[in-house]
Amino acid sequence: MKLNTTHKVLIGGGVLALAVLAFWYLRNRKPKADGVLLLGGLDTRSSDKKINEQEELLKKGLGDGVKTKSFRYTDPQGLIAEIKQDPNTNVVLFSAGCSNAEQVATEMKANGGSLKNIFIVEPYHVGGKATKSVRAAVELGVPEKNVLVGSYKQAGLGIVPNATRTPNCSPKHWCSLSEVGKIILKTK
Repeated sequence: MKLNTTHKVLIGGGVLALAVLAFWYLRNRKPKADGVLLLGGLDTRSSDKKINEQEELLKKGLGDGVKTKSFRYTDPQGLIAEIKQDPNTNVVLFSAGCSNAEQVATEMKANGGSLKNIFIVEPYHVGGKATKSVRAAVELGVPEKNVLVGSYKQAGLGIVPNATRTPNCSPKHWCSLSEVGKIILKTK
């Protein structure tokens, strides 16, 4: 069957429209990270959980199918190296790890990542390094709602306005890792 000019124009227009739509979709789709990086909290005292235990608590909230990689609070450079490889990944800074919030946010932004993917969980808030770092990260663009705070100052209460309160859970402080995992799942 021979195509006349009208059919050729209609087919060509349809192909062109599909190409434009595909281009628009690929250009505007929101990149989704398939993993979560964790910069953990203290793990040196007898009452502390080791970094692998902290990671397991995070996985409990994330459920199956989400890859995680954890770093001790003393290794922000390891976390930053991973961010440079995938700046769209989700990052959880927990407790003592929150003292690196400004540095992590700066690197994420410099590498084209979204600061909406940073979650700052129960930072130690007594006016020192962590307090200044968390506030600086928020000034850089980390959403205040991505800062999860506990019910007392040492777990972040009052560190920034409009922070998200950690839901009641047990064991206090540590369970906030599972709760942030649930929050991250809702954003995917």
